[in-house]
Amino acid sequence: MNPISNLEDKFSFESIDSPEKRKEALNEAIVMMEAYVKLDNSVAVLSDLASNKSYIFAGNFGRFFDIHTSGFTTIDSIWEEDIYNRIHPDDLFQRHLLELEFFNFLKTISSEERLNYATKCRIRTLNTKKEYQYILHRSFYMKNSSEGGLWLAVCLYNYLLEKTAGANGIEGKIINTKTGEIFYVDTYENCVDLLTLREKEILVLISKGIISKEIAAKLNISINTVNRHRQNILEKLNVNNSIEAVRTAGALNLL
Repeated sequence: MNPISNLEDKFSFESIDSPEKRKEALNEAIVMMEAYVKLDNSVAVLSDLASNKSYIFAGNFGRFFDIHTSGFTTIDSIWEEDIYNRIHPDDLFQRHLLELEFFNFLKTISSEERLNYATKCRIRTLNTKKEYQYILHRSFYMKNSSEGGLWLAVCLYNYLLEKTAGANGIEGKIINTKTGEIFYVDTYENCVDLLTLREKEILVLISKGIISKEIAAKLNISINTVNRHRQNILEKLNVNNSIEAVRTAGALNLL
């Protein structure tokens, strides 16, 4: 189960440049990422939100994922499923919450400032011995479109050098890479208004096992309206189904 497989629905509302402008900027970004992984030894995933493609680059850490370190691989998705499938499900879910908070936090600041922020966390991931090992995960947006929409996203994977003994969870944080300011993410304050009152009301009823027809009768609205709200809930929470929606909303303290 991939709890973030619908995030492209949210990205579809972003302002995107013409294909010609995107191609030139994308080529520049690819060259930069090729050089970066050689210096950082990390695995980098550059995701083009406009064309739903990703470019995977590997430094020496590529051996952890059995990824070749020469050139780069292109996939027709903004999700690196082969990597996601190796992440512990609980940590993948917590990372999903972190990315939701990050995305909504960026909406509160100017487009110019957005590129100064990144997330950082630790995640348990299967190594070549099929054993869970904590690794470092970072994410940020490399470029906006000329109209200020989020466009090129970067995920970085590497060895975790800090000690992990006694720590709990993924220790997610948002960092201002320009000033060094750190925001530890545990309250998801930027997701407080993610759902409308009506959407919360419907999701509470869904959590009780009430079907759409019964929800419509109870709230005196049409079943089409209920279904539209249900779809909006899935898109806002970036999940695949109602079970995931209830779990995510509960973790964000929205219900």
